[in-house]
Amino acid sequence: MKFRLLALMFLLCVAIFATLPSVAAKGIEDNVLRNPAGVEELVVNITQYGVVTSDGTPTKIIINFSMPQDDDRQDVIMDIKQVTDELGTEIGVIEKSDPGNLFVYNIPGVVKARANHLTLLPSSYSVPNDVKIYMQPTAHIQSSDARIRSLAEDVTKDSKDDFERVAKLAMWVHDHINYDLTYTGKALDALSVLDQRRGVCAEYTTLFIALARSIGIPAKFVAGYSYGERGWERHAYAEAYLGKWVPVDPLWLEIGYLDATHLKFGDHADNSVKNNVEVTGFNVNNIEWTEDDVNLSTVSFSQIEKADYELAISSEEFRKGDEGIVTLSLTPQEYIVGSMILEPCAGDYNVVQVENKQKDVILRPGVKEQVYWKIKASADLPANMLFTCPLTLNSRSLALKTIDAMVNTQYGRRSGQKLSARLSSSMLELGEEQKVYILVSGLSGAAKAGVLAGDAKEEWDFTGDFQTVFSFRPSELGENEVVVYTSQGEVLVLKYSVEAHLSVSLDNLTAPEYMKVGEARNVSAYVINKGVAQDSIRVNINIDGVDNYASFMLQNGYFVSLPVSFTSPGTKAVRFEVSAPGLNLSKTRFIEVYEEPVIYYETDYARSKAFLKLDVQRSKIRNVTIRISGSEVKADEVSGEKTFEFPLTPGKYVMEITCNDVAGNPRKITQDIEFREKNFLEMLLDIINEMVSTISSLFAPS
Repeated sequence: MKFRLLALMFLLCVAIFATLPSVAAKGIEDNVLRNPAGVEELVVNITQYGVVTSDGTPTKIIINFSMPQDDDRQDVIMDIKQVTDELGTEIGVIEKSDPGNLFVYNIPGVVKARANHLTLLPSSYSVPNDVKIYMQPTAHIQSSDARIRSLAEDVTKDSKDDFERVAKLAMWVHDHINYDLTYTGKALDALSVLDQRRGVCAEYTTLFIALARSIGIPAKFVAGYSYGERGWERHAYAEAYLGKWVPVDPLWLEIGYLDATHLKFGDHADNSVKNNVEVTGFNVNNIEWTEDDVNLSTVSFSQIEKADYELAISSEEFRKGDEGIVTLSLTPQEYIVGSMILEPCAGDYNVVQVENKQKDVILRPGVKEQVYWKIKASADLPANMLFTCPLTLNSRSLALKTIDAMVNTQYGRRSGQKLSARLSSSMLELGEEQKVYILVSGLSGAAKAGVLAGDAKEEWDFTGDFQTVFSFRPSELGENEVVVYTSQGEVLVLKYSVEAHLSVSLDNLTAPEYMKVGEARNVSAYVINKGVAQDSIRVNINIDGVDNYASFMLQNGYFVSLPVSFTSPGTKAVRFEVSAPGLNLSKTRFIEVYEEPVIYYETDYARSKAFLKLDVQRSKIRNVTIRISGSEVKADEVSGEKTFEFPLTPGKYVMEITCNDVAGNPRKITQDIEFREKNFLEMLLDIINEMVSTISSLFAPS
């Protein structure tokens, strides 16, 4: 019989995890991981096993396979020969002489894994030469494609650093790709994923890597295993280079932080993971790798300590149809993307609805973050009941907490809008000041108003009407929001944008804070060209709802001015609007128009005390000081009726009142007055008038 030596190499491309058989192990029943995203440390037993068959007379077999990597996050014990490939990945190697036609291998080991916590990133960095390979396009990761690059640039617009860019790309992939198990083993390229918008972990990772590389961020494909809904299973995620390698799992939305169940088996420049077998011998044919699998069983694990935070709600009690907000305040200790879900109570009634339940927030160590949810009490609840609705905050990275929303249906729905708020600017350059003008009118009793702007939050307690201006400097580029609310069931969301640089700006806006009715003043502003080509500019100065347009060619700058006068009191808005090619900019100032205050007074003497009642009409007075015969009383503000008491005897005196009007202008009144006791008829008349007033109020419409 004639023998011929054949050397055959059979390369089995097991295809991006999915073409390999799924994990066989179910783990130890007592150690099933119930919250894999919260696993801090983990010990697993691992067995890599398989079967290779062939015809002929094999004289040698060599198997190269992916194995768990021994690195900063993993300690690996496996009694197996190892070699390192060109990317630094450790490859397990089995060599056996005279393996026979049926070769069975079984390689046991132990892996101890730790979660990754990213607490520090370099403020600047350069890309090392050995990392630059992860910036290049490949056959399956088409990072040079114009569609990929355009999408990445759009998604990462206005980002302040590379961590935010990476997080935004991963969040986009997470939100726009649908998880579909039927794609297991398809190993789509990045453009196909973008077109089909479906896939499993490999597709999520492939598209993310392409997006990152397209804007110059190195990213690599990591093959491994993780613990999911079906136990241990093959998994893919990415690492992005930001001065150091940062894990990014766009499927589970773990960025910076990576739980310990993510077991790394290798780094790759493309999305293909290849094991191979080589069998040599005489007449060797029909080489088949009938089994190539991994068995993982959990030995022990520990959970992370989830971050604490504060939850607050805008009102202690809501009525039917009321709106409100729930705010979360947090100062994290690491870089992470926090996925937070606020769930309302469940039961026979839909007591409270939560708008946009899930919030994904980019968090940085030491940087305070505030997140809000808008809520609404149902308008269809039965009357005369008190509901307690627990709102529950669920998050992989934050502690579980609840806060109660109380809904009282003993009262009817509130009527009329009492809250109004406006911003000073619709568009700002980074570093400019933004102002929020808040007015609450028509409320009776005590109430609370609040504003939430970025990481700033402030609340005020008040009774009756309330007015204030809240100032802050936004720190985030792009679209921003300010939330204004009251404890009486109203919420307003005001939107504006922040740009790194504006080609046209409105500077030196001049408008008086206060004006008297009938007074004539000017409002003005400079329109400054900061880089736009000479072009036609359209300006509108809107005075309390009335437009005043002008158009001109803008070269360097242009001064606009307009006289204003008002015939009625109140808060008047003056809005400057500029329209240029690609730009619509507006800034608002408010003028408090008031009438001259009219001060009436009335004296009385009763119970051996002197009383002075002021009645201030048309507009309030401030910083009030009243002096009578060496006695002095003060008040911060008087509007309407207010009574003051003096330790004086009956008689004639000189009264001196000093105060300021709402604009701060000083006023002084000197008047002769007399304190005397009322006679019987005057007291009887007072009693009758009080009775009439009380009876009239009983029949007045509510």
